[in-house]
Amino acid sequence: MRTILKKILQVLDGTPAEYGRRQAGQSMVELALVTPLLIILLAGLVEIGWFANNYLSILDVTRAGARRGTALVDQQSPIADAWFREFSFVPWSKLDLPYQMAYTAAEDALALEIPPKSKDTYRERYRWNAVDAAAGTGACDTTSVDRLFFNEVICTMLISLEPLSLNEANDIDDIIVTGYAVENVDPRTFSGWLPVDRPVAGDIPQLVVVGRYPAETNECDVAETSPGVYAVVPREPRDPFDLNDNNQWDQREATLVLDSSNDFTEHGDLGDFDVPAGSVAAAEKQVGFSLFGNHRIPGTACVGSEWTMRRIEDLVNLPNYEILDNDARTMIPGQGISLVEMYWEHEMLLKIPVLSPVFTAVGNEDGKMIIYVWAAFPLPAVEPFIVFPDP
Repeated sequence: MRTILKKILQVLDGTPAEYGRRQAGQSMVELALVTPLLIILLAGLVEIGWFANNYLSILDVTRAGARRGTALVDQQSPIADAWFREFSFVPWSKLDLPYQMAYTAAEDALALEIPPKSKDTYRERYRWNAVDAAAGTGACDTTSVDRLFFNEVICTMLISLEPLSLNEANDIDDIIVTGYAVENVDPRTFSGWLPVDRPVAGDIPQLVVVGRYPAETNECDVAETSPGVYAVVPREPRDPFDLNDNNQWDQREATLVLDSSNDFTEHGDLGDFDVPAGSVAAAEKQVGFSLFGNHRIPGTACVGSEWTMRRIEDLVNLPNYEILDNDARTMIPGQGISLVEMYWEHEMLLKIPVLSPVFTAVGNEDGKMIIYVWAAFPLPAVEPFIVFPDP
């Protein structure tokens, strides 16, 4: 019995056997136990590298789009073609209730007298889709003459995105482009011109959003008060083009008007302000130019950008730098800003089942991983021209 136990110990230790042969049983057992762990570790490294590569690629794509917008002026600026604002809505065909937009009769009468029934066709025309692109007839076709500001930015991104691609049908992938006009307001000179929701406490010079483009799709006025129940509740306290909330337009765009006395208005009518609509169907439900309308703003019945005016103001007022001198704050320039956002569904490369729960745990409520990136660049085309009253 002692001899048998001794031989068993020799085999497990891998020591030379009685007949001069090595017994490698221990190494084989260890290899069998460790190999699956090594494979999982290697696969995890590959998946992390794949995720990091896609994240950086998409980040570069958004920067390319925002950078392209910086150079677009004159007829390719966000405000050059008033009628184009009419096509900035996401088409009905792309949205389900309650996210569908209500296009008023006045809006339908604007865009070159296009019949209302064909409006969705024209709105679709200004958006990329794979079928039209393959046929060379899409909005990103190089022969197209309709590539205005938002088309040009998005097409630049789609070209830069290759070999990756967008999936319109997954309810996640989307590109959102928004232009902001930001002005430095000095309440010491122009009393009462700061909004109630001023970005910086006190009557000190500060940057305030005075315009958001496309002008027809810049507000969210519908909140989800309870699951599946919606009501007209503005997400922001004021109209983007009315910084002091006095029901008078504060911005004059010389590129849009023929008469110098005619101030630019969001709907083309003097004194026509965005008073919240009386019904959910008629209320505004889109913020920014959304390619697919896939991104739903949480807690609302709106699509598009989650960025609010206050978030932009917090960003441009240099919160990480203490500028206490009021005269120094007046030197912070008013500016135009192009904000480009992208949502993209990330899928695993190797799709190893044992790793799927890990990636699902860090995904959304449906277990899908979403990469979200944004980039902001100067946009000279929408620099504000505020008509301040005489002090």
